[in-house]
Amino acid sequence: MRKSGRATDSIFSEEMNSLTDDFAVRLLQPADCEALHNYLMQLSPETKKRFAPHAFDAETIRKMFFASDDVFQALVAIDTTTEIIVAYTALRREIPPHDIDRYMSYGIKPCTHSDCLIAPSVTDALHGKGLGSIMLAAVLSELQRSLFRRIFLWGGVQSSNHKAIRFYQKHGFITLGQFEHHGTNHDMYFMLTH
Repeated sequence: MRKSGRATDSIFSEEMNSLTDDFAVRLLQPADCEALHNYLMQLSPETKKRFAPHAFDAETIRKMFFASDDVFQALVAIDTTTEIIVAYTALRREIPPHDIDRYMSYGIKPCTHSDCLIAPSVTDALHGKGLGSIMLAAVLSELQRSLFRRIFLWGGVQSSNHKAIRFYQKHGFITLGQFEHHGTNHDMYFMLTH
């Protein structure tokens, strides 16, 4: 159980071991809201354009993760030298109705209890340095211990983001199809094995 002023069933374990000497991946804590806001604000305009699961202000972060009804959780990667957040993955337990309709159009019937959405990001300075793989491995490892079976990319991946599409394909994500929202996007998902 995670304690943050309320009792919740956390998908992610409270304490995670450092995955490398340089980075520690752990559950987002209430005290991290300002640091996460700073992380989001330092992202380049290009990255912000591609990563937008929620507003970037500290109050939205606080409400979303610590005043909601356990729909959202997050992991952060911390640089062990500077203690600065360098990567972030938001998780949403409930799939919104417009996404359900879209997944159904691909012949996939989403399940509230076994499907979730993730939105991963890495600080621009560390793109292409392996941190995305470290963070994704941590997220998938944590979800492996949960009841979830299928993970969808929250909002998909923009078709113009060839590097991200290749990254997810390399890590076992499957493309379902395309949809239009501020341009063409790819819906992708990953099947967990238990």
